[in-house]
Amino acid sequence: MASLLDIANLDLASTPGQLPPAAEPAPAPPSAIPTAQAARIIQGQHTEVFVQAFADRVLVLVTQVGRIGCMIQVNPPPPGLPAPLTSTSNSLFPSLPPPHPSTILQPLFGVPPSPHAGSLHDLYANQVGAIVFSSGMDAGFSRPVLLGIALKPSKEEGDYGVSEEERQTFGEVMEMLQGCKVW
Repeated sequence: MASLLDIANLDLASTPGQLPPAAEPAPAPPSAIPTAQAARIIQGQHTEVFVQAFADRVLVLVTQVGRIGCMIQVNPPPPGLPAPLTSTSNSLFPSLPPPHPSTILQPLFGVPPSPHAGSLHDLYANQVGAIVFSSGMDAGFSRPVLLGIALKPSKEEGDYGVSEEERQTFGEVMEMLQGCKVW
């Protein structure tokens, strides 16, 4: 093997000023990990949604600050439990599937900046899980969801309830997520 390398180097050295023929660049392979992303201005804030579907879980990032923020794992409900009843008569977002009451949220890292933000993160995590799980259940499987979320505080943020600005942001983020379906 070493003698073959010596001969190859000798051939290159014996032809000064000539370079070996350049190999043609290989075309970029298609992404092995299905990925989608969307961005838009919501309530004056640049908001990004990024989704990747891995074999064992789905990664969803929602950010208004350009960082991951808090990471929450959303585990699907155990198989065999009945789906929640779908009542759209008083729902604010009838196009969204209802979250399952047995969905388990597991904070992985990061701390919400306030108790109100923590409640909003849980709301987002439950709904993101419901969107992914409802699609996965149709296909006969469901994977855990990793949600990275970093939202700027609302100007109307209070101690209780969700402001109208937060409702609109929530609805538009969920719409963006549904447009990024890769799972």
